[in-house]
Amino acid sequence: MSEYNWRQRAGLLFAFLIVAFQAGAMQDQIKLTPFTGVDFVRLVVDETFRQAPENTFNVKIRSLDDNSTLWQGDVDFVLIEDKGKPTLSCTISDLAPQLWSPTNPYLYEVVLEQYQQRKLVSSLTERTGFRSFESRNGNLFLNGDPIFLRGFAINPPNRGIPSHVERSRAFAMQYVRFMKSLNVNIIRIPDDETWYDVCDELGMMVFGGNYSGTVARGAKVENFEKIGDETDGGFPQDYDRGVAWYKHNKLGAIAHHPSLIIYAMTNETPFAGRRAAEWDKFLSYAYDELKKWDETRVYIANAGYGYGKVGDICDLHRYWGWYYSSPFTFLHTRDNNQIVPFPKRVQPITFTECIGNYTGPDGRYNMTPNHKNPGSQLAWTGHAHQDLQANLADEHQIYTIKQAVEIFRRLRVINHELSGIFPFTILFYNWDTVNEFADMNPKPAAEQLKRSFQPILLSWECWTPQVYAGATVKAIAHVVNDDEERRDLKNARIVYSLSDKTHKKLWVDSVDIVDVPYYGTYQQPIEMKIPDNLATGEYELTGKIIAGNREVSKNSYKLFIANQTFVQSASTPTSDVLLYDPIGTTAESLQRLGVDYQLLTDFRRIPLTSSLVIGENAADHIILRNSAVIKDYITKGGRVLFLRQDSLHMPHVNAIVEKPFKSTLPDIDNPAYPAPIRPSRNGYYVNAERPDHPVMAGIERRNLRVWSDYTNWDETKNNLPAIYPVTDGFTPVDKSALEKIAVLGNYGAGLEGVALAEQFNGDGSVLLSGFDLARRTGLDPIADRLLRNLIAYNGTNEGHERHPLIRSTIVWGDYETENGVLTGVNSGLMVNATPRIPELNKNKTITITDKGDQFAPGLRVAFASRPGLQYVANGRRPFGPYFLRGFAAMPEIQDKKSTEGEGRFWCSVLPGVNAAVSKVWNPDDIPLTVQVWINGEAVSKEIAPHSTEEVSCPVNSTAVEMGFKGDRRLVILETTFINQR
Repeated sequence: MSEYNWRQRAGLLFAFLIVAFQAGAMQDQIKLTPFTGVDFVRLVVDETFRQAPENTFNVKIRSLDDNSTLWQGDVDFVLIEDKGKPTLSCTISDLAPQLWSPTNPYLYEVVLEQYQQRKLVSSLTERTGFRSFESRNGNLFLNGDPIFLRGFAINPPNRGIPSHVERSRAFAMQYVRFMKSLNVNIIRIPDDETWYDVCDELGMMVFGGNYSGTVARGAKVENFEKIGDETDGGFPQDYDRGVAWYKHNKLGAIAHHPSLIIYAMTNETPFAGRRAAEWDKFLSYAYDELKKWDETRVYIANAGYGYGKVGDICDLHRYWGWYYSSPFTFLHTRDNNQIVPFPKRVQPITFTECIGNYTGPDGRYNMTPNHKNPGSQLAWTGHAHQDLQANLADEHQIYTIKQAVEIFRRLRVINHELSGIFPFTILFYNWDTVNEFADMNPKPAAEQLKRSFQPILLSWECWTPQVYAGATVKAIAHVVNDDEERRDLKNARIVYSLSDKTHKKLWVDSVDIVDVPYYGTYQQPIEMKIPDNLATGEYELTGKIIAGNREVSKNSYKLFIANQTFVQSASTPTSDVLLYDPIGTTAESLQRLGVDYQLLTDFRRIPLTSSLVIGENAADHIILRNSAVIKDYITKGGRVLFLRQDSLHMPHVNAIVEKPFKSTLPDIDNPAYPAPIRPSRNGYYVNAERPDHPVMAGIERRNLRVWSDYTNWDETKNNLPAIYPVTDGFTPVDKSALEKIAVLGNYGAGLEGVALAEQFNGDGSVLLSGFDLARRTGLDPIADRLLRNLIAYNGTNEGHERHPLIRSTIVWGDYETENGVLTGVNSGLMVNATPRIPELNKNKTITITDKGDQFAPGLRVAFASRPGLQYVANGRRPFGPYFLRGFAAMPEIQDKKSTEGEGRFWCSVLPGVNAAVSKVWNPDDIPLTVQVWINGEAVSKEIAPHSTEEVSCPVNSTAVEMGFKGDRRLVILETTFINQR
């Protein structure tokens, strides 16, 4: 052989080996995708898998449980031109597999073999399970049976847990098992094969998909000439390229998993306007294409905001009870016309994000900077001391989960389309620091989720949480049967009891109930006579469903029960009480409460030895006509109490006061989206700004959350129950009026709404209440006690302090040291939040910087993607004037062209104080100047970069108006009032 021939043959052999290697590599990258139903499998594989036209194929399907063969035989593939990417497809029908379900996660292995002249040349293997999941007649069906989705939305991976931990199979197994133990049957996870494999094996359904507002952004899609970023702000101009991205980059990679039952095509893309119409057009096209390609699962086209206009499910994201509205706004899900802004198709309704309540590792709400969370925190845990905030946050998170989930489930009897709810909330304390799942440490809310997600649910509908001893409490015991095995509930009874805080049962009773079919509901009215001799305190109504000799469900309802002494022990006024009440409602209330009063009919002389009470909605034309007399009475030292006055009567109040108020009008439970601008006229979870004030004597924060209904309401009736403590809130027209106003109670996002305030005019004052009191007399002991407290306080000269007395250092951001000097957004001093690194991670590198904002550079809002970071208050910034934008209370600067802000407050100081020393921190790289003023006298000082310096300002009075002005990046850390010699 010549040297030339040898070299030529060697070259050909080398070329052949390269081609063979490349072909093998291509084969290794080819994926077999089985699409399964209850009796068929459709196999799809890339056309390049066929190495030669004459090759033949054999398929074997075997059980992974016992290795038995379900089916084996030769198959013929059909070539399908799929938008420029040819695929081979074949369908094997008339199978009789064991079906995959949460209680029986049965799996099979599919082996596809390719033969050339009876010689095996390649094979592909994939695991799968057989099941059907569909949307039909307004419900979701798994394997032909209706199913309610008990979901949870914030799960690893990509939540800050060390990657080698959260991506490990052991961690995923432990986590998913725990979620199943909480009665969760579906979770939302990113595209991670390890996690999907675990969900397949353990029977955890998955809600997956493209959880973003973009499609194919920057992604490479094979067989399309345009490879780069072919999007307009994330919108795919090339529809086929977008569909190909779903098939071959996203859904196609995970479509073989039986656990993946719902696929979200996008998340929270625009829901109104031109852009929304463009998205709907694309998503409609893509949905039709994907449904033809993969009909074995259901699709949400636009998670949260799509309203089901495209896709199989009407999905909503509503954070009622956190960012806006209340937990009771979920009652509006009875009526589709209330929650969908157009005539809705017959479709299942899911809430794949709700609840909120973003608590951090130390249990307190996460104070993410320049975000919605700080305003929401104030709405629900208010200005309670920091050492109480974690417990209060736990209680509110538990309460919101309970109300949202249980109301949603039990309303299925009225709206059969309610098909699934997914709390989006933080369920564990530890994330960044964990080495294994056991380190995560579930929060108390996990136990509530477990109870509210019981497959067979007993849920108490009761709208009288505060009652008197001896009262009869009416409740409805709802039974919801979502049994995991699809069994009817038969031969069952409800056993219920009342227990005190020592868990001692005060009485026990029971009632038999009818059989409840699977996916059915049942309602059992119950009346309970509360014993007469109970002491004032917290009690619990507990119920159990007993089927045969087996307990299948248990749930409870908390009651505050007071004896008559609780109200009668309130203080009494030291002056005569004059009542103006032509309506008569308030007069009747005071008579029932045993309050002595005289009806006022002649306004020509109001004795200064008397206090004046204007009854609820009694500020009429007579008050207007006599406004000069009443104002003179106040100026000379008189006390006037205006009980609840609505927006029609508020103008007559303003004829009396020096600084006008305005009524707030929106309804907190309006389900419209976006919600009406705040603050609402009605509210829950009232914050006592001065908890030690005489008007709050005997009343705890927990007593101001939800009050007892006086309309005998139940969920079959229109509107909502009358459970609002406040029904006619208000605000000062001008924030500077706070110089003369003591805000005693406030509510809502950012505590913008005022429930109770005292305005000081001359030597007297006007006390204005927004509480709904008179209609609850004899029903709610807290409302009765508050009314008596108000009458007594108005009838004495004791305790009428315009501003809080500051005796010790104010640590800005610590509510207990601020002592009520700041009320909502009125001051302009906004909380400065910084992340607290978990102790175990202080020596590790944790990236907490991102784009931030111009006034808080480097701070990343990561409460959901990084729940292991705790953002805490660390001083306050001069940020005003600012307002809370929109329904979600995002802080918005009024003058966006200026980087300078200001804030001020009023307080009292001890005699002898002659200086205020404030610590001011400059976190930036350049010097920044702060100006501090007290009662008009100002001091300026330049603060060096990255330093904290003291600024001293003289004090010339015990009554102080103090303000800060400077760049919004500056942080006021502390203020101390001292005698500086």
